[in-house]
Amino acid sequence: MNHLPMLAPRLPGHSPPVSLPPASKEHTELEWESKKPIIKHLYIDESRKLNETMAILEKKHGFAATEQMFKKRLRKWNFRKRTYRKHSHATSPVTPPLRPEEDDDDAEDVPRVSLQEITALTCRQPSPLESHARLEVVLGSVLSWSSEKLDTYQIESDQMSKYLANPNQPPIEDSRTMYRTFELFFDMWKYGKGNLAGLAARKGFYILEYVLTVDHPDLIWHMLDIIFDMIQKNHIQLLGMFLGHSTALAEARLPQQHPLVRILHQLCKCDFQTEEGRQQATHVLRQAWLRNVDLLGDRISTPPSDSLWLYEQLIWDARTNLRRESNLARKGEAMTNALEALALSRESGPGDESNASDSLRVAALMLEFAQMDLQNKEKAKELAVSLLESTQNSETCSGARFHAYARKMLARIQQGRCEWDLAEENLKMAIRKREAAHGTDSDIRVVRDMWVLADHYRRAGKPEVADIVIDDALSRAQRYLEGNDLMGVKEIGSTTI
Repeated sequence: MNHLPMLAPRLPGHSPPVSLPPASKEHTELEWESKKPIIKHLYIDESRKLNETMAILEKKHGFAATEQMFKKRLRKWNFRKRTYRKHSHATSPVTPPLRPEEDDDDAEDVPRVSLQEITALTCRQPSPLESHARLEVVLGSVLSWSSEKLDTYQIESDQMSKYLANPNQPPIEDSRTMYRTFELFFDMWKYGKGNLAGLAARKGFYILEYVLTVDHPDLIWHMLDIIFDMIQKNHIQLLGMFLGHSTALAEARLPQQHPLVRILHQLCKCDFQTEEGRQQATHVLRQAWLRNVDLLGDRISTPPSDSLWLYEQLIWDARTNLRRESNLARKGEAMTNALEALALSRESGPGDESNASDSLRVAALMLEFAQMDLQNKEKAKELAVSLLESTQNSETCSGARFHAYARKMLARIQQGRCEWDLAEENLKMAIRKREAAHGTDSDIRVVRDMWVLADHYRRAGKPEVADIVIDDALSRAQRYLEGNDLMGVKEIGSTTI
């Protein structure tokens, strides 16, 4: 929500950005109502003057309006201040007409109120300031998490390296797999496949139990991505189950003051049943990511980091719903220089399989950043063709995976040029290479590429072909969810969810 406050304190040494004050404008009824508890708290409960209340709303909450707008709203809400007689026996508020010199600067249009009315006002819903403070803990804990990982995380236990070493059997403790599994839940629900959605949810909960055993830097971000998506898609019952199960597991396996435990505790207290509560939570999650971009981006700049997980978190994962529009392009020069330095270091390093895989990772990151963040289509095409050529004859699962990725990115460029036939050919080839990488036609990532192909056919004006692809993808998803690797989920299904 655009008008909620920036809740978390900045890191030491980070000066606030220079920005112009927000301009006064006509706000919607929903926007006014979202600020009603704060205005009441400042104007009535703390008895601040109107001009002071307006200044706080503008400075701290980005909510600017004229004095007349505020006075009109105060009258509509019947927000009135009380005054007292200057008499030793006066113990209750009265409403005498005030002389001009006795009146404060906002009393003219706001009549006084009785004790009964004041009591009714103060007994209403509590101020949202408490929930803001609670969510501020979330932001602070997220920054603590990232700061700690930047200082202590060792690349030897990198989850992406384990995944690329054997893509057809990704490590179950990889939080990306958990995130993709819940994505599959959303897809199955979207297409009206409730039974398959239930299987996907149970599998996601099963994977969660393994994910929380590894303190990988990506863990917290994929957890927050899932929570964000559940709120956005209004799966509130599932969200409650996810938060409850995650919290119980985290408390059992992590120290009490661990950032993830603190974050889950605070999110469990959020009001997800109201629109305002959901907007507050999603706003805070977005702010957490924007702060993380600044924090990780600073580490890239001076000196360039050698931790590939850092770049992948910024570039790969910035494509999720939570992290879109993170404006990573403003760090374009620093990111490009750092990635080019990484590429050179991998080229001059030992010629083992691990270094070859890292070289492909860096090449793919450069391509993703050029196309998705910098919007440099010509550079992206050059990088995509180069990646295709370097993986064309690769016999490794990792090489097939990156070849599929390059095909998809090249197809995006071709779609932008309305080169539909060329894009279709590349997307089909991407699926075949993805099947080769994962050793099956029913892997979760193969299914995701099928959705991309179906979307292509719709954009190309072939809805009947798109429907055929969707049916094929649903069949693949069913085989994936009902496969033997789900047996462990079925055994604990009653307790997992």
